[in-house]
Amino acid sequence: MMDELRELLEQDEGVEHRIYLDHLQKPTVGIGHLLVETDPEFGWPVGTEVTEARVSQLFAQDVQVALADALWLQPALESWPVPAQITIISLAFQLGSPRYSKFIKHHEALEQDPPMWMTAAEELRDSKLYHGSTSGTASSHALTQLSEKRVARCLRRAF
Repeated sequence: MMDELRELLEQDEGVEHRIYLDHLQKPTVGIGHLLVETDPEFGWPVGTEVTEARVSQLFAQDVQVALADALWLQPALESWPVPAQITIISLAFQLGSPRYSKFIKHHEALEQDPPMWMTAAEELRDSKLYHGSTSGTASSHALTQLSEKRVARCLRRAF
């Protein structure tokens, strides 16, 4: 599952083996890893090369956070089909739990027994954030990256 998740996130986020500035002009590396003061690379110049081993290490750390966030938001996650798990973890990875938790109707659909997969997908697509009503925010940028093509691809696999 982790290989599939990494492949999906590499397609969505890209993978950079050098430090670059993200859309908010914050130093980032690897698969969308925002550099923070506790990272040894924090403060290194933009363009500095980073090894594949380090990119993989940062990705593994970020996935653990995303997985914990996804499980906190959806405790039944591990009982779901693998494609659904990958989709939910990727959303937690890209949006973070504070933003992803705001998709109330999406989460309510997932909390049904059994989960209402298509309703959850529709609620994600129908959200104000997805359509960019909060233009210019990190949330709208992250959701804009979730193109119709990507959402359709994930939904076909997951739901």
